[in-house]
Amino acid sequence: MKTYRAISADSHVNEPPDMFRKFFPTALRDRAPHLVELDNGGQAWAIEDTPDPIPFSTTAVNYRAQKRFDRSNYKDKFLETRDGIKRGVRYDDILPGSWDPKARLKEQDEDNVDAEVMYCSPMVWGGVKAIKDRQLKLACFRAYNDWMAEFCSQSPDRLIGVGLVPVTGIEDAVAETRRCIEELKLKTVALESYPSGSYFQPTPEDDRFWEVALELGIAVSLHLSINVPPDAATAFLKGRTTDLRQAIESGHFSRVFENLVVTGVFDRFPDLIFVGAEVNGGWIPYYLESFDRNIKRHPVNGQIKLDLTPSEYFARNAYITYILDQVCVNNRYTIGVDRMMWSTDFPHSVSNWPIDVELAHSQLERGQVPKDEWERLMWRTCADLYQLPYDMGTPHLSTEAA
Repeated sequence: MKTYRAISADSHVNEPPDMFRKFFPTALRDRAPHLVELDNGGQAWAIEDTPDPIPFSTTAVNYRAQKRFDRSNYKDKFLETRDGIKRGVRYDDILPGSWDPKARLKEQDEDNVDAEVMYCSPMVWGGVKAIKDRQLKLACFRAYNDWMAEFCSQSPDRLIGVGLVPVTGIEDAVAETRRCIEELKLKTVALESYPSGSYFQPTPEDDRFWEVALELGIAVSLHLSINVPPDAATAFLKGRTTDLRQAIESGHFSRVFENLVVTGVFDRFPDLIFVGAEVNGGWIPYYLESFDRNIKRHPVNGQIKLDLTPSEYFARNAYITYILDQVCVNNRYTIGVDRMMWSTDFPHSVSNWPIDVELAHSQLERGQVPKDEWERLMWRTCADLYQLPYDMGTPHLSTEAA
């Protein structure tokens, strides 16, 4: 069995240039998302029904062979991508572990990370979801899941892939989730909409999906938000952060969690596990206090009676991942020590590779986290949630925690 010291519960890939065409049906291959050259020398994804190509510079640590993290130098390189001031980012510029599993294992080693739970590149999928043709859109989701399974097969105990649930209707959501778990042997799936394909509200149809998730024995994730617009990368690089923030917040994990609570999903499916990836946790104590108070004062529509309070649903049904969030660590008893999972977000721009683990240990030390909680936050809860076998006979704690 494997022994662990650090598992990132939320990391990412950058989809390789040939992924869609390689795994696409022959009849649709000419319409698959593909790379195009930008005027600033960078590369971007061209996706049907999205007018502007989608650059990936914000989803990649765009430098190679840097042995120690240097925030000032990294910031200078990152600013080069803004508005095409100097040059765009190409696949040759970024760390190859974004798409090459052998390189990814080396990058994990340099960061002292033993395994990662890996999500897609959100910017790309904002564009995919804007595709109007259902068959073309579904082919993108299936191609990604096929590629992710192939990627993880290189080292299944270290590369933990998250399948993507299609947004093309409940039939596709259920069928592809079954395929991800039963055929492709992925450990979990993530939503890009409510299971029925809605971006706004749960529907009665969704219950079929929740039933299948329980039957398969898997957690279901939402990475940050189900509403990442197709122009998100451009908006970010051009400073339109207010509009982007408002769009993302409309489908944020907290908003979706609220909707699942008030529509009785967690009452009908009390064993359902819902993971908020990259949502951090410092905001959660007051959010739950406020949510509880509002439900008690103003029952939903004056009609729906909930079995539990929102904070009790959270304690039973929800997990979150955090990166650098000292407030989250300090409030771990209110949030739930066994509900929190550390992550790196590698190779995105907020990652601190290759000193993610070093910084994580520093915030645990500042929070005076005891040994058993230390390892639960750093790896054990994640391993248990995704059913990763490990050897309890060997100590897994860092020397800093001893």
